Amino acid sequence: MLWSVSLTGAPLEIVLAVIALGLPILVALLWRRLPARMVGGLLRVLMIIGCQAIAIFAVAVAVNRSFEFYDSWDDLLGRQQPGQAVISDDSPLVQADGSQGSIKIITVHGKVSGVTERVLVWLPPQYREHAYAKVKFPVLMALHGEPGTPAGIFRKLDLAANAAQAIDSGKVQPFVAVIPPVAIAAPRDTERTDVPHEPQADSWLATDVKEDVIRHFRVTPDHWSGIGWSTGGFCAAKMLLKHPTSFSGAVSIGGYFNAEEDHSTGELFNHSRVLRNQNSPLWLLRHSLTYPVHLLIVTSKADRESWNGVFYADAKQAVAAAAGIPGVGTMILPSGGHNFSTYAPTIVPALSWLGANSGL
Repeated sequence: MLWSVSLTGAPLEIVLAVIALGLPILVALLWRRLPARMVGGLLRVLMIIGCQAIAIFAVAVAVNRSFEFYDSWDDLLGRQQPGQAVISDDSPLVQADGSQGSIKIITVHGKVSGVTERVLVWLPPQYREHAYAKVKFPVLMALHGEPGTPAGIFRKLDLAANAAQAIDSGKVQPFVAVIPPVAIAAPRDTERTDVPHEPQADSWLATDVKEDVIRHFRVTPDHWSGIGWSTGGFCAAKMLLKHPTSFSGAVSIGGYFNAEEDHSTGELFNHSRVLRNQNSPLWLLRHSLTYPVHLLIVTSKADRESWNGVFYADAKQAVAAAAGIPGVGTMILPSGGHNFSTYAPTIVPALSWLGANSGL
């Protein structure tokens, strides 16, 4: 049955590709054997539509496997309920030998936000070592894009391998990574905002998740950093700029910097310009930065969804606004579009930057 096959696995993509290529050949072979009258004409139309539908489905599955927008069939069909597992197939996130650390999943019952979700936590190999038994580890909060999942960003940015590499090279000290779900009101995109009288996404990440992780693991309440991809990059920058006493550094990867509203977000700011500005990293950089900040902007000049293309792509403006601000760095790639292949190689340099600048 189709639903028993992993949405993000290679078998589904291969089978659909074979069908998409083979079906038009079958149609061509059967074309002249069909009745010539109305029934035959209808069958021919349905066969053409079927070929097109399979081809579109095959492409969609391939794109989803590349970007990991949806992690499972339930996620795709909107059947994922709050509190369900953030890892929904058998794909391992770390190597079985423990060289890339280990994965834990905790259920966070948000006292402030009222949100209950499961959160993925990565522990470095050192967490289990006797020499670190009394050490409290710094924390990196990694935020996925929209649509997207914690497991998806973990896989596509190869977070375990890159983190282990950065730690082993001495570029960062051993740290714990927390990867919470950003979409707490799916399918709505809250842009990590405390929406008046509605989802409290900012409080969920900055308060509830942080307090629960501190309660469950040997981590420090200080020296938390954020890193995010696409919408998660916007969220990481906003989290740092809105909560400078809770987060000491952030990296925005392929992100944007202005609070946006569209059909996927609905009304977020209750028509308040003040509230919109308070949730806009670009506005905060330009108008209210009165405290030290450690922010790294990673973008590509060829990324139309981050640098300067579609209406919300404003990383170019953020780079200009941040010029001369102590503690704000940039990593501008000359080429590469809005995809994981472009940005995955920047993870180790980004972690190294956080290690040198924000205490990671």
